[in-house]
Amino acid sequence: MSRPANAPARPLVERMRAEGARPVAYRANDVIMDPSVDPHRIGIVCAGSVTVWRLSPSGRQLATAALRQGDWFENVFETRGQERTVIEADGPVTVAWFDVPTFRRVMHKHPAFVLELVQRQIVRLNSVQQRAAQTALDTVAGSVALAILQMAEREGATDLRVTHEELARRLGTVRESVSLAVTKLRRAGALAPAGGRKRLISILSLHKLQRFAGARTSTA
Repeated sequence: MSRPANAPARPLVERMRAEGARPVAYRANDVIMDPSVDPHRIGIVCAGSVTVWRLSPSGRQLATAALRQGDWFENVFETRGQERTVIEADGPVTVAWFDVPTFRRVMHKHPAFVLELVQRQIVRLNSVQQRAAQTALDTVAGSVALAILQMAEREGATDLRVTHEELARRLGTVRESVSLAVTKLRRAGALAPAGGRKRLISILSLHKLQRFAGARTSTA
């Protein structure tokens, strides 16, 4: 798979075909892989880009990754859970397909190439984890905003004497998550800065707080 210095690089699709892959061209929005019905195989994006979508039982879709030339995907390793994943073409795209025995042969023949694929996978997983963490923080921030609004309405006040631990127990989560969410709300201008007051949460902008709470209720 490696080439001599100064040698012209062959298109990736030709390199994959030479190793026994079967290149296939797709059009925009074509479903390239549905792991629930497709045979076990490995795909390498040779041209264009694809999007990995996660589908929940309720039908909601979440884009978890965007794959471009040189990235790969597979349905060899089974996943558990009620959600399923499909991969769609963003536009015209060419994917080189390997069956499992052929890919194993390539692994033994070109370990450096396989290492490159693994490194790309690690980068992609890190990106997914970062997005998941941000989504989780946004969800907690919305829940905290809603709880604060409910407490403010019940007490008829915008200054609330409540600790992060008490909010966490109310929401069924951990204090650290609530603290991060409160910090996010303060930075957004929804809550006033702490000012050294550990037991006081002050609403700075009802409108901004309602926007966070609205985002939480609209996705529940």
